[in-house]
This record gives sequence, C-alpha cells and structure tokens, in this order.
Amino acid sequence: MPGEVTLAHQLGKDYMPVTGGSQLAYLLLEAKPTALMAQVRMPLNFALVIDHSGSMKGAKLRNVREAVKMVIDRLEPSDYISVVIFDDTAQVIIPSMPANDKPGMKAAIDRIQDAGGTTMSLGMIQGLGELRRWNIPNAVNRMILLTDGVTYGDTDRCRQLARDAAASGISIYPLGIGSDWDEGLLDDVGQLSGGLPAEFIKSPADAMAIFEQQVQSAVAVAVRNATVTLRLPTGVTPRKAVKVLPLIRDVDASSLSDRQVVINLGDLEKDTPQSVLIELMIDPRPAGLFRIAQAELSYDVPVVGLTGEKIREDIKVTFSSDPNQTSQVNALVMNFAEKSNAQRLVTRILDEYKRTGKATTKIAPNVTRVLDAETLSAIEQINQGQQISQEQVKSIGNKTRKLTQRLDDLLP
Repeated sequence: MPGEVTLAHQLGKDYMPVTGGSQLAYLLLEAKPTALMAQVRMPLNFALVIDHSGSMKGAKLRNVREAVKMVIDRLEPSDYISVVIFDDTAQVIIPSMPANDKPGMKAAIDRIQDAGGTTMSLGMIQGLGELRRWNIPNAVNRMILLTDGVTYGDTDRCRQLARDAAASGISIYPLGIGSDWDEGLLDDVGQLSGGLPAEFIKSPADAMAIFEQQVQSAVAVAVRNATVTLRLPTGVTPRKAVKVLPLIRDVDASSLSDRQVVINLGDLEKDTPQSVLIELMIDPRPAGLFRIAQAELSYDVPVVGLTGEKIREDIKVTFSSDPNQTSQVNALVMNFAEKSNAQRLVTRILDEYKRTGKATTKIAPNVTRVLDAETLSAIEQINQGQQISQEQVKSIGNKTRKLTQRLDDLLP
C-alpha cells in the first residue's frame, strides 16, 4: 500500500538563468518513514562483540559492562542477543538466545575481566556465527563492535568479514573507546558491512549514552532495503553525490553513471530522515519549465509483507531571464552543500596529518563559519606545523561528519 515512506526533494535554485553554458544544480532528496510506521517494531538480533584486552582495564571495562547490561534491559523477549568477548582469543559468553533471562545474562557480563592483547577478527568471526545461528523472520541483524586499541596482523581479515556480514544482511556498528583505536579500519568495517562509520566514545562515562543510541537506532528501523535511483535525461550529468543525513558521507563514484545515480540507503528509521545531496551539471536550456530528473525510492516493509514498493518524484526546474527569480537560493540546500564541503576539507586535512604529521590544505573563510572552536583551533595548530593529540583527531573527525545534524545556522 502507498504511504509508508515519503520522498521529497528541494533544489538549490528553483529558477536557473538562461545562459550559454552548463550550470551546476544542487538537488536534495529526503526519504523518511511516515506516521503509518510509528508502531512497527521488528525483532532485534544483536551480537555485542567486546574488546576485553588488558588496555580495557579499569573505567573503560567497568562502564562498558554497565552499558551492555543496559542493552539487555532494553530488549523484548522476542529479541535475540549474544555477547562475545575478545583479546588475542575470542569467547562466546552469551550464545544467541531470546532475551528472557536477563538476570542470568547480566551475571555473565559482570564476570568479564580484562586480559591479553587484541585480535579483532576472532571476535568478529564468533559474533557473525552467533548472528547466523537462528533464522529470525524480519529481524534487524546488527553487530555492535567495541574496541579501544589497534588489532594486530588481521586488518584485511576484518575488512573481508565486514563484506561477508553485508552479504548475510548483517550490519556492523563499530565503537571506538579512548584514543588508540584505528579509525580508518573501524570506519571501513562499518561502511563495508552496510552499517555506519565508527562512533567515538571519548570518555568511559559516555559509553552508556552511546550504547543507548545503538539500541534506539535498531528499535526505530521500520523500512528495509531502501534504494534511491535518480534517472537523468540527455543533457543532465551527475557530478557528485553525498549522503548528508544522518551523517555526511561521500557516495562512491561507482554509483554514478551518465544516465542515472543509484544510492543504497539501507534501513530507514522512524523520525530520522535520510538525505542525499546530488550535484548535477545541466546543459543550456531556453526559458521554460524542464524536467531534469526523476527520483524513485524502492523499499521493503517486511513486517507487513511489502517488498519492492516504489514511489517516484519528478524533479523540475524553470529556466528564466528574470534576475529577480534566478537570484533566489534555497538556504537549506545550500547549508547542506556548505557543510558537506567543510567535512570534506577537514577530512582531507586530517588524512594528510595522519600520513605525514602536517597538512598543506587550508580552510577557506566560508568553511570556517560552520566549524566549532575546537576544530578550528586544532586545524590552525596543524597548519602551523604543531602536533595535536589522537583524541583530537578522532573527536574532530567524529564531529564534522555530524555537522548537518545542526542546521540552525542557515544562510540568510
């Protein structure tokens, strides 16, 4: 039935000038479950894969144990959970089972102690095995993977396991606690599996809130396998696509071709839109109204038996010779463009700094206005040849990919 999801669009400019050359157009697409999906609650199939190596000793492990027990408390009897711990070995301390013996499960969590080194792939292998143990209809299959350090000698294996997870319909959501974990690896593991880049737990005391967000995110899933396809007429070419909500992430160039753009959105959560900003080059047009694209959203709602539902939206722009019309811009769309550009520049600076210990990329004035004081100060230090801490590197990277979650500073 129609009405489970909305697909909306906005253009950077509804009126484009009649010129002799090609022009750049910004298109913002937003997909969001409607109020009809408010009561949808899919069963959860969770595996919590927790680093308990020696470096987790003290406040880190103590807070993580409490956070895991909170997750257990939040689950329904129809949900399944497993818990795996790893150091340089791996152990299943709660095999996958319905969440109906919470006292027994929490007692097992309390017995976790710190020990050993860090071989993350062993924990991932065990976690994937537990997630695959049962065939749970319509389940949201997720691995929460937490570590505080660098895994040894198995980074390629971790990435391959993430690809294997994606092939099995399992998303991995990595969490890095402290300042010594490998953000490049954890970001890859999350994104290769169809999950998200790593979330930074800056202080052990923040673990509870971050785990709470993970549970809320999974419970909110209402729509599965969402994919946006943008079909383009002759004379319109895609230049770039960026996911801008809930996080800023460049869409791989392989998703763009001359005549269409195909972007996998995955799960859609209630009350949380997913938005994509697409840059289009449009060949000259005479005055008049033209369709520059057709957007299609396909999706599934497994709990009510819907598969491959589709909604479409025509994207039209008016070419005009009236400067009063063509000077008008959509502040929301341009704010997304500005913040995605800022994130891209900050990421370039951090990547260069991590490789070489310095950075030559400078931040333009129109970018600095959307960055917070800590980020600007750290970038200034880097540009002056000074060093910043690993914690600052992770904090800045984590914050800048969330810039679009605050759009209260719109351009006038």
